[in-house]
Amino acid sequence: MAFTLKIESKTLFGNKAVDFGQLIHNCGLQFGHNNEFYILEEGAADNTVILYNPSRIGRGIFFDGRRMKEGKVEISYNIPTTEAEIIDFICVAKELERQLKKVEMYCVEEKCKYTTAQLEQNKERMVQFCREKLNEFCANKEYSSYIFTLAMWPLELTEEMVANFETCTDLREFEQILHDKQSLDVYYAKPRLLQKQTGEVGAFYTFTEECESIFPIKKDGFFCMKRIDIDESFVRYYIFSEDRLMDGLYDYDKFVQYMLKQGATYYDKSHILVPSMTKEQIEKLAEETK
Repeated sequence: MAFTLKIESKTLFGNKAVDFGQLIHNCGLQFGHNNEFYILEEGAADNTVILYNPSRIGRGIFFDGRRMKEGKVEISYNIPTTEAEIIDFICVAKELERQLKKVEMYCVEEKCKYTTAQLEQNKERMVQFCREKLNEFCANKEYSSYIFTLAMWPLELTEEMVANFETCTDLREFEQILHDKQSLDVYYAKPRLLQKQTGEVGAFYTFTEECESIFPIKKDGFFCMKRIDIDESFVRYYIFSEDRLMDGLYDYDKFVQYMLKQGATYYDKSHILVPSMTKEQIEKLAEETK
């Protein structure tokens, strides 16, 4: 579920092109694009990007600028999202109107037109609707997992989070958790997937020296746009100070169990936050995970 605005310049004369650099500067935003694992990477992909506010990271605002030279842009946010991101969304709409002077804004889901004044007037209603949908999502006991795609990377809610969000009366805790989880200076691990001629698929992860990282607890615990069944998984160790991979492939399950004993904490329901390690510690790790 999303809230989508198609914004089109209606100016007969003057500027019809969107200055994207000016837009992100004036709105205080940064951007990137999702890879196949829903992890944000730098830059744009075919002029479509995810916008986010580094001081209050939420689920990300989708920006389709493939026709922005013609004065046509599409922006949307996922529901539920945070109050701060709704404010950022309105800010983007206002900046587009400022640049293009005269625009038409059409909401795809509601099948009606909006003005920026109406967006500002309806802000509280939009926030309330997101809170209601968050309550509903977490109250549905038919789900086996509760996963949100976010601006930076996915998050699977813990049982405690689900219980809290099922009955929350505002979005403050939701907003704080989403920001705290994404503002960490860490590497979010994604596997390299390789398929043998026999059809078996292997997942290969990399753990880097002196790099705090997030890893899935299970070998197939990553989120991917395509459904992929994993037959085996391994981890490799990269010694950053020497710019080299250690020889060999190491057992992934043993890696996770060893890290839990060495102080790894649970990042969310299906991932752990792995502490950084020195070269000497990784060499010991390699011995334990052969």
